[in-house]
Amino acid sequence: MAAPSASPANTVPRTLDSESSRMPFVVAIINQKGGTGKTTTTINLGAGLAYQGYRTLLVDMDPQGHTSLGIGIDPESFTESMAEVMTVPRKDIEDVVLATYIRGLFVAPSHIKLARAAELLYSRMYRETILHQALQHTDYDYVLVDCPPALGVLTTNSLYVADFIIIPCQMSRYSLDGLADLLTTIEEVKNITLEDLFQEDFFRILLTMYDRRNRVTNEFIMEQLKPYLEKTFGAIIMKNEALNQAQIAQKAVFDYDHSSTGARDYYLLTQEFLNLCQKRKSLPENRRSLRNMP
Repeated sequence: MAAPSASPANTVPRTLDSESSRMPFVVAIINQKGGTGKTTTTINLGAGLAYQGYRTLLVDMDPQGHTSLGIGIDPESFTESMAEVMTVPRKDIEDVVLATYIRGLFVAPSHIKLARAAELLYSRMYRETILHQALQHTDYDYVLVDCPPALGVLTTNSLYVADFIIIPCQMSRYSLDGLADLLTTIEEVKNITLEDLFQEDFFRILLTMYDRRNRVTNEFIMEQLKPYLEKTFGAIIMKNEALNQAQIAQKAVFDYDHSSTGARDYYLLTQEFLNLCQKRKSLPENRRSLRNMP
């Protein structure tokens, strides 16, 4: 499956028109532990949605900028980023958004300056609402926010605006540490009870880097996840070298190796995610795929 070529119409995001005044559906992809697959999931779920015909924005809220880099954005190719969106005077997010090589997939890139911007946010009133304000009336179906591996002000902004939360968990003992703290933080930011958090279709845990050979570890992790099984995606991201190589190539796994296990797993995740979304009112209807996926 050959990678699509960029078209001139994809160079600049569309401006808001009278028929597009809704808030996009925002998904925060978060785990305060690093190395759990947040960035890989942001890029490949975003690509999957774009290939299904949905106009999708990736918001890189990690000062390391791995989502931007991982989708092929050269750090030297832009001068303004989410750092300028989150500071005063605030830059309009559409002024920093860049097109990717995938039609319908855009990215609001990050820069190390975002770390300094985050420090300055602590003195601002309503600091947790800044990203929400920035995304109002933007012309996207889905916005995926790659959160930093910490429960700081950038993550709080991401949780505040989120309609849905994906928690990637690596199949290791330590990736589950802090899950209770994260859920407590979500309760506080969203001003809901833990009971409501579980009753509503508000979050899902995504198992990543699954290796069938690690039977004892897998059994331990699944035992720990028993209280959350109903809130765990059926799709599991297997440990797969194609995912690592796709990151090096700065492409979505669908374009690097469409026949790989990684491509299949993220295709299944995309379908499951869309099925969840269709159960909720006010979400975009299914659209004709722009191309066949594996």
